[in-house]
Amino acid sequence: MSCEPNQMRRPKLFALSVAIGLFSGFKKAPVSQTGTFQQSNTTLWYKTPADQWTQALPIGNGRFGAMIYGQPFKERLQLNDITVWSGDPQPDADRKNAYRYLDTIRKTIREGKYQEAQDLTGKHFTSPAPYDASYQTLGDVLVQFAETGDKVTNYRRWLDIDKATAGVSFQSAGNTYSRELFSSAADQVMLQHLVSARQGGLTFTVNLSRVERAKTRFVAPDKLIMTGNTGNTLSYEVQLTIVNKGGKIKGVDDGLQIEGADEVTMFITAATSYVLDYGKGFKGNDPHERADQQMKNALNKSYDQLKEVHIKDYQQYFRRVKFNLGSTAAAQLPTDERLKNYGDGRKDPAFATLFYQYGRYLLISSSRPDNPLPSNSQGIWGDGLDLPWKCDYKSNINYQMNYWQAEQANLAELHLPMIRMIKALVEPGTKTAKTYYGPDIPGWFYGYTTNGWGWTSPGAALPWGVFNGGSGWACQHLWEHYAFGRDKAYLRSVYPILKGAAEFYLATMVKDENGRLITSPSTSPENSFTTDQGIKGLVDEGATMERSIIWDLFNNVAQACEDLNIDPDFKQQVRNARDGIRPLQIGKAGQLMEWKEDWDMNAEEIHHRHVSHLFALHPGHQITALGTPELADAAKKTLEVRGDDGTGWSIAWKENFWARLRDGNRAHKLLSYQLRYTSETKTIMSAAGGTYPNLFDAHPPFQIDGNFGAVAGMTELLLQSQDKVLDLLPALPDAWPDGSISGLRARGGFEVSLNWKSGKLSKATIRSINGEPFVIRSRAAFKVNGQQAVLNKKNRHYELSLKSRKNGVYGVSVAVT
Repeated sequence: MSCEPNQMRRPKLFALSVAIGLFSGFKKAPVSQTGTFQQSNTTLWYKTPADQWTQALPIGNGRFGAMIYGQPFKERLQLNDITVWSGDPQPDADRKNAYRYLDTIRKTIREGKYQEAQDLTGKHFTSPAPYDASYQTLGDVLVQFAETGDKVTNYRRWLDIDKATAGVSFQSAGNTYSRELFSSAADQVMLQHLVSARQGGLTFTVNLSRVERAKTRFVAPDKLIMTGNTGNTLSYEVQLTIVNKGGKIKGVDDGLQIEGADEVTMFITAATSYVLDYGKGFKGNDPHERADQQMKNALNKSYDQLKEVHIKDYQQYFRRVKFNLGSTAAAQLPTDERLKNYGDGRKDPAFATLFYQYGRYLLISSSRPDNPLPSNSQGIWGDGLDLPWKCDYKSNINYQMNYWQAEQANLAELHLPMIRMIKALVEPGTKTAKTYYGPDIPGWFYGYTTNGWGWTSPGAALPWGVFNGGSGWACQHLWEHYAFGRDKAYLRSVYPILKGAAEFYLATMVKDENGRLITSPSTSPENSFTTDQGIKGLVDEGATMERSIIWDLFNNVAQACEDLNIDPDFKQQVRNARDGIRPLQIGKAGQLMEWKEDWDMNAEEIHHRHVSHLFALHPGHQITALGTPELADAAKKTLEVRGDDGTGWSIAWKENFWARLRDGNRAHKLLSYQLRYTSETKTIMSAAGGTYPNLFDAHPPFQIDGNFGAVAGMTELLLQSQDKVLDLLPALPDAWPDGSISGLRARGGFEVSLNWKSGKLSKATIRSINGEPFVIRSRAAFKVNGQQAVLNKKNRHYELSLKSRKNGVYGVSVAVT
């Protein structure tokens, strides 16, 4: 079946681009119409197509995304939807009556019978259910062009992160071709716009496929529809429609054939039956109506209209922060060459800002405010049916690291999908709490991970499967969204969740031999200990990380009670409990102790990738370089013992640690470790972190938390905010002597812009969003509206306390010598 050009049915589509198909060279075509490559420091670009997935370029609208290979004659768009999960909900994954063994496990730990305790915990405190569900690919759009085998010249492949558009341009057989792609959140449609300079130069077939559980059919005159399911719960539908200028379309088996077109626009929509609702078993409506309506709505608009709205919608987030470290000739090189050459960053400082803004691009592209699920361990991008570590939400660091940048990098609304998911875990987490800790236990709890099906049970085995801190750490994000925004109506809405988590820990913590509160059984994520007697173990009581998480939760809940002026008795209860937690301790090597006893230096794996017991330094606030110098020194010693290298996300976390310790040069050294070229995709658990050609972070394999953690770490070098103290340039590295950044957010409700020269602050601007009092701190002497900062002799920094008015702007001036 074939049809004549269908632009007559939709006359708006190419009204503004009649002349595009007639241009003689790709350099002459404006990017707004044809996707021509234009180099800037917000552009990733390459001279060759992608052969591997870690070379392909990502686009996404929060929910629906693709990886673009840019092959000239056989193109692949690998599709993803954030809700495509294999398997089904597992509401019975808790081990029944596990709580009956709790006292026995605690007793064996207290008696130092660590092997017995480990065996009991592995047998009774894990989950008996197989953890098989994985995030999955949605499928592929495969485009086979007729012009195969010809020599390609002037090839460019690019991703403009300022406009969230990607493209390819090249010349072959005397013709010039260009493609432009984007995924629009505003219109919930993905588009690929293809242009031939030679009239009638586009002839290709297009297919829509998936490796399993999928069926594609042709719908006359110009559409493909793929439907399928991933199990008993989730069904999906993908629609692809072709709109052509010139030439004709016909259906070929389960594909479309386009012959002799001047221009083609490919519209792709997708929907699934997923709904984030434990009570409904996560099963919503059939996806057809939504995918079909999205397609109909998009087809009523021209390509240029869709693109204009897409860019405007995207830039409302992206352009909030501007970051400049200067530029050198190295910035003119292709992105993969810049990565290979980066070294210590001094010859290409602009590459650091590109990596920073790319991390913001990835969060905007994988976590829009209305996302049905939050950004997972690969954002929304994953190729396959069983992705690394199931591509889920590991709560012992990776899930939380995804959202460290959200508030401070001025993307607060993008935090909302995570916050909604935390709310959705309360009901299943209440059941898990009672199953493992007793039928009368109040509150809710989950441990080491969760997924699209609301998993709250422990894992199947030690050392990773049993972790006490997942819900407590998740609640830190509920608090941080308030700490930066200061919206009391929001705080009131999440207070019951915070309180429920605190009630669980209040009821389940026990006292150590000295009457201090600890957790038991307790682990330090994925690590082991060796006692002085040579006994190896995985299960302890009162591991430092869990105590630190609970301290942070109790502190935040007490402050929530005070800010909302509610629950005075509960406020006092959690404050008393916070102060009763076993304090942080310094070991014989001067390190912060990880376990109940001073066993750190006996470690079998001294350079272990997890540095969990430094939670109190970051993302917690219990340790500060200026406020608790002895503990800060102990944290520094721990980092020195652990070493700088590691997996990608581990390196990123260490960047944040060193920034909080106010050592910018050490943090920047870690960034240089992270920005080293790699193509390794095998799973390696130590000293193999780096960055792939497409700037995805390598664990290896790819984990996006390394990208997101680096944004947080670089921000911490330039601005820190704790206890309403705005700390300006607390850890500026020598490699960034001159620069500026604008649009950062600070706790207490402030927006901050900074300029520095020759390694010193030159000026700053602070906007008070809510009109709350604050303190400015800087290494340099400064004035605000004629008021002179005073040197704090204890910490050797200049400080100035100010009241503020709502939306008031405060200029910080520094005498530059």
